[in-house]
Amino acid sequence: MKVLTILVLLPLLIGSGLAQDFDSERLPIGDINRKYDFCTVKLNKIFDTKAGKEITYDDMISELKNYRIVMVGESHTNQLYHDVELSVIKGLYEAGKPVVLALEMYNPKQDEALADWVSGKTDPNTFMEQTDYLTTWGHNYRYYKAIFDYAREKHIPMFGVNTEKKYTSKIGRSGVASLTEEDLKAIPKIDTTDIEHKFLIKVLMQGMDATMPDQFNNMYPAQSLWDAAMGEGAIRTAEKYPEATVVLLAGSGHVIYNNGIGKIIQKRSSLSFASVVPVDIPEKNKEEGMMQIRKEIKKEKTDDNKTEMPHKEGMQEKEKLSNPHMLMMSDETPYKIVVKSYADFIWGVKEVKEELYPAFGFSIKDEPQDGGYLVERVMPKTIAFENGLKRNDIILSIDGKTFENSTQLKKYLQFKNWDEQMSFSLLRGDEQVDLSFVIKPVKDDE
Repeated sequence: MKVLTILVLLPLLIGSGLAQDFDSERLPIGDINRKYDFCTVKLNKIFDTKAGKEITYDDMISELKNYRIVMVGESHTNQLYHDVELSVIKGLYEAGKPVVLALEMYNPKQDEALADWVSGKTDPNTFMEQTDYLTTWGHNYRYYKAIFDYAREKHIPMFGVNTEKKYTSKIGRSGVASLTEEDLKAIPKIDTTDIEHKFLIKVLMQGMDATMPDQFNNMYPAQSLWDAAMGEGAIRTAEKYPEATVVLLAGSGHVIYNNGIGKIIQKRSSLSFASVVPVDIPEKNKEEGMMQIRKEIKKEKTDDNKTEMPHKEGMQEKEKLSNPHMLMMSDETPYKIVVKSYADFIWGVKEVKEELYPAFGFSIKDEPQDGGYLVERVMPKTIAFENGLKRNDIILSIDGKTFENSTQLKKYLQFKNWDEQMSFSLLRGDEQVDLSFVIKPVKDDE
């Protein structure tokens, strides 16, 4: 895998929960008082890991009002995670707490455009253009639309808190040593000494340190810079608005275990902070080995008790109340076991198999070439790959439409939907090639 490809994958892996072969929800890291204990997170319920109990949404909002910074972890292409983000923002605002948003997808150079949006000066098209959304971030705008619209409606200030990508890209390619003195002055201090944070990134990058150690040794400081920039950005924002709660929206990998952004806030300020992170709850409870054994034991006891005295039923009820495992076996609500240090508030959301909007999985050069736009990269197991788009193809038109610039092309793709017919007219070498297909999710090999 080339370094450039890894740079593309980094935000996806960190922000989208893609480390599925590595159990990132049960690591013994984070808060010493919680990292060796587990909790049961149920579907559509919130678990307060400090209090050690399930709480209501209103209770959570009452707690969050006490913190200066609230980090909410997202999976960038999961609408339910964005619904949680909006619920936190709305809850605090409607409870009378001043709210300010700190956003991973932007950097401070875009703050003026963000202010113009909040004040109502710009329309959505201008907002996307002025913030260079499609290049800076690229995830489907519709995932964030409700959040941006609510901030505009309620005049909630929004600020970019990330670093400029040119710095993380430079480190990812050539290491920290490649930074100039001018570069170092423009970015926050990079701390790569935290063992737990480094281990977390190794997990999220699926053991990349074992298979590609040289690349990982460059990627890790790039990730650390990302966290440092957002942490310091949140601190600056909180200091600028001393009466407000700063709600920081970032990929879950930057938030979980209070280990990335949280540690920066902890080490570089005295501000209070809390984390809210959704977890995917499967529709059907997965029975681990011990749960299967317990169910079998319960079945055996039930069979035995059929021949015994009726008063045993009352004893069984008492046993059920005193035994949490028996309570779990009698409750059919889907749940997941998560380590308590994972976040301060863990919110169970329904596991979804497909993204709400199609992501095509290719990138283009911004400058036009030979009457179209050169395909720089096609990611495997994507819509583009499965339907025959190739690297070095030149896109002449899509659905018969030509584009004045690359931004127009990217924006057109953002508003395509599942099950729509789509066609590409391509220049492949000296030959014109036409592709036509219905937009469908790519099937998992499993």
